Amino acid sequence: MLITPTTYLILALLFLNHALSAPYPLPNSTSTIPPTTSSTCNESIGSCNTTTPANTTLTAHTPLTNGTHQNICQEVYPSDLTVLNSRYPDHNSTHLHHTTQLFMLRRQLANDGEIATRVQFNDLPPATSNQSCRLEFILPRPSLQRISGLNPSFNVYTVERAPGAPASWNTYQGNAGGGEDATLFGTVNGEEEALARTRRVGGVAAVNETLCRETLTFQMGMKYNGKGVPNYWEFSNVGLPAWPVQGFRVVHGC
Repeated sequence: MLITPTTYLILALLFLNHALSAPYPLPNSTSTIPPTTSSTCNESIGSCNTTTPANTTLTAHTPLTNGTHQNICQEVYPSDLTVLNSRYPDHNSTHLHHTTQLFMLRRQLANDGEIATRVQFNDLPPATSNQSCRLEFILPRPSLQRISGLNPSFNVYTVERAPGAPASWNTYQGNAGGGEDATLFGTVNGEEEALARTRRVGGVAAVNETLCRETLTFQMGMKYNGKGVPNYWEFSNVGLPAWPVQGFRVVHGC
C-alpha cells in the first residue's frame, strides 16, 4: 500500500482528535476537591459538633472578576455567646450551661426569670478601613430550635465591650431602654408569619449594619412580656465549617 503525504495528514488528525476527547485531566492539570467535613447535630438541644479531617486545608474559591476590581464578601461568626440570666445577676465567672454557642432568650415579665444573650464578634476590620459590617440572622432549622410564646420578637442592642469581657445579667442594658452605653440596633420579628416569609426568601434576615470595628458586641433580649406562657427562643449558633449554618454572622467587604 502506497502512503502518500495526504494519508499522513489524515492519520495525524485522527490521532489528535482522539487525544483531545480523553475523559481524564491532562497530566499537568489541577483539580480542587473540597475536604470532607462531618457535622453531628443533636436535635434535642439544638447543638452541632464538627470534625474536620487532619491535614485538611479549607480553601476559599476566588470569584471571577472583570480584571480591575472585585468585592469578596467575608463572613465572620461569633467568637462568644454568653447567656445572661436574671436569676443569677452577678454570675460571670463561667458560661451558664457550659457552652459558648448557646443562644437563649426568655421573658414572661421583665426582670422576672428573664434571660438575654450577649453575642460578640472579634477579628473584624478596624474602623479606619471604613468598611460596613452587616449583622445577619440565619433562621435555625425548626428541628434545631425551641421557640414558643405569643410573640418571641427580640431587640438587638450595640454596646462597647472589650474582647472577652465578662458578662452578667447586671451588664444587660435592654430593660433600661438601651442604657447609658447601649443603642438599639434592630429588632428580629419572631412572629410565625414573619418567620415563614423570611424562610420563603432564603431564611436570612439582615438586622442592620454599622461601621466595622475590630470588636462588635451585641446584647439581645425579648421585646415583649409573655401572655399565658413566656416568650422563649433557644438554639445553638453554628458557623462554617459546621452544618447547617444557623444563627448570627457579620458580613463585610462586599
